[in-house]
Amino acid sequence: MLDRLRRGGEAGFSMLVTMGVLTVCSALIVAAASAVVGDMPIRKESRDKKVAFAAAEAGLNFYMSRLNLDNEYWVKCTAVAAPNPQEPSPVNQRWDGAGTDPRAFRRVPGEEARYTIELLPAVGATCTPSTAATTMVDPATGALRIRATGASGSQRRSIIATLRRKSFLDYIYFTDFEVLDPTVVNSSATYAAGCRRYRASRPKTPQSAVCTDIQFAGNDKVNGPFHTNDDLLACPGATFGRGPADRIEVSGPAPGYKNGTNCGTGSPVFKSTFQAGVPALAVPTSNAKVASIAVAPWVLTGTHRLVLEGTNARVYVGSSSSYTTQALPANGVIYVKNGSGCGAGVSPGAQTYTEPTGCANVSVSGTYDQGLTIVSDKDIVLDGNLKRTGDHLLGLIATNFVRVRHRVNRGTSPCSNVAPLLPDPLEIEAAILTLEHSFIVDNWNCGAPLGTLKVTGAIAQRFRGPVGTSGNGTTTGYVKDYTYDDRLKFRNPPHFLDPVAAAWRILRRNEQVPAR
Repeated sequence: MLDRLRRGGEAGFSMLVTMGVLTVCSALIVAAASAVVGDMPIRKESRDKKVAFAAAEAGLNFYMSRLNLDNEYWVKCTAVAAPNPQEPSPVNQRWDGAGTDPRAFRRVPGEEARYTIELLPAVGATCTPSTAATTMVDPATGALRIRATGASGSQRRSIIATLRRKSFLDYIYFTDFEVLDPTVVNSSATYAAGCRRYRASRPKTPQSAVCTDIQFAGNDKVNGPFHTNDDLLACPGATFGRGPADRIEVSGPAPGYKNGTNCGTGSPVFKSTFQAGVPALAVPTSNAKVASIAVAPWVLTGTHRLVLEGTNARVYVGSSSSYTTQALPANGVIYVKNGSGCGAGVSPGAQTYTEPTGCANVSVSGTYDQGLTIVSDKDIVLDGNLKRTGDHLLGLIATNFVRVRHRVNRGTSPCSNVAPLLPDPLEIEAAILTLEHSFIVDNWNCGAPLGTLKVTGAIAQRFRGPVGTSGNGTTTGYVKDYTYDDRLKFRNPPHFLDPVAAAWRILRRNEQVPAR
């Protein structure tokens, strides 16, 4: 019996198994602990990289907030106020990465991470307040650049951001007032004052004070983003935008548009979201800044005609048939100023082309193969196709009107066009800006239809300028076919005017690797 008990006993075997399991588990725990400890530097590095990038974004947001509180913040370069008495300003000159880091950093509130900001002038190595306007802003784009660097632990991340003011060049079509320019209709100061208001507050009576509305016809096409500080009148079928990316904006209260007269009922076609009540965008009232850049021989006085030919131009003085050929200016600016004896000029609505030769009326046509901005103290007259042959931008800035030539005979009934007529379609590739008045077709309400006016670029004007008439069974002038030049989102014609007191926005941002 005793032998059987001894042979069948397994005392001590379970202990051996238990000890083996404990040994294996202990080894696994040690291995796991070693792996965790070894991975800790990697985890910290990964976390610090993310925190450094967030700090760089905080630096970018800091600069943007200051810029939108003070439009001239960038002009002050590094001479800007500190964020508080305990911290220096984090805005620095460009650092090339050599030697000891001279930049001032600011701690992200409530965090250990820090950020610093560097100014990246388009021209020159440093930014100074006296030269910021010509060094910080790229004349080809109207944009400025900064670099924001974030630091956390041993990690740094840098973001380079390109900034530009919101501009009327963001739109194919921009107007301040959606009404016929009062100087075209009535010279009365009372009438003019009444029309320098937005539609909701314009006089409704007496009839002599009622402003002349302009509407978009049913076959008009505005192929691009659109903005007016007013609201608009549009016939059914008028088309705005090319797709969801094109903003269609009015500053007037909702609904923001009404049906035009004598063209039926129904809605225009909005190919993207229509927005009412958006903030108004101010237009400059002077061309002095860009005019000051022009140099001889491209400071002209009085009436001229320019026929662009690539990188040259034929220059006609007054009504002369003789010309000189000159290379287009290296700085890209042509300025035409008034001479003596110009006076008030002739209304585009009754244009006879008999104004004194002292008037700064510059006629333009041809093809251009260089970036160019033409500035006039009075009017710019389009008297033929105006097209580019390369990847260049043309700007037309008139204090008064940018006009399309259209000669008529008012002695006939109805009045008739006078040959030679401009091409149909008439094609204009330019960014057009009128500081005080309108983009307009001369004698737009007279004669037989002229065909299609194709503008590729942008149109910005103080008052809505008519290019033709429709309704009541009669049609005159042109049908619109306006298409936005998407290059204007990122580029400007040379030294083109910036809008006044407009918010800054980020055009693009990208990480710099390696970080500075």
